[in-house]
Amino acid sequence: MPLKKRQSYIKTLDRLKVSNLAGRLIRDIERILPPDADLFHEAVTIAGAPEATQSLRYLPFNRQVHAHGDVTTTLSLVVLFNNLRMERFFLGGFRERLSRLVYRVSSNAMDRYIRAVRLDRRLLRIMATAAGEFSIMGIVQRDEIERRRFFTRRRRFLFPLLLVPIADAVSRDYLIDFEKRQTIGKVKIPLLPLYRKSRSSALEPDQHGDGP
Repeated sequence: MPLKKRQSYIKTLDRLKVSNLAGRLIRDIERILPPDADLFHEAVTIAGAPEATQSLRYLPFNRQVHAHGDVTTTLSLVVLFNNLRMERFFLGGFRERLSRLVYRVSSNAMDRYIRAVRLDRRLLRIMATAAGEFSIMGIVQRDEIERRRFFTRRRRFLFPLLLVPIADAVSRDYLIDFEKRQTIGKVKIPLLPLYRKSRSSALEPDQHGDGP
């Protein structure tokens, strides 16, 4: 990439612009939980936006835990995606087959969700045409206690949270649908501090995207 173009790109992503865009995106966390805006804003501004040649940039450790009745929601923001490179971020051909082999031996949720983003052409197109230079991905863990008359069951749901600078309802609905499709459901094994995958990974309608 010519030096002049690279400098122009970096100039548009100075600290102030990163801060302003981060603030706009972080407000959308409200559909999951009341966000600790200062915590997440600091993580994004410390990392800075991806450079022109970077498709993504990892964020420093951040975590918010929110308890509401028998539901505890934990959120960490993990990655900034460079929207200007998303159309070239699609994973296909040999690279897709190679990533499939790596994924089989990896239990890392962040790797799983980044791969899912890269395999979704429509999602990448939405991000590439967004009204901002970067998007944010977080990982949500929702722990629930289901109380019955004779027993208590603990369930866990893991899903990505996509914060993309878009306004149209169709694209926003697609983002939420993507998050739901990537949900992993687990049930706690009685008497053990372990969870097993559940047959159903679906969240109830009021548990995803509509606040705590």
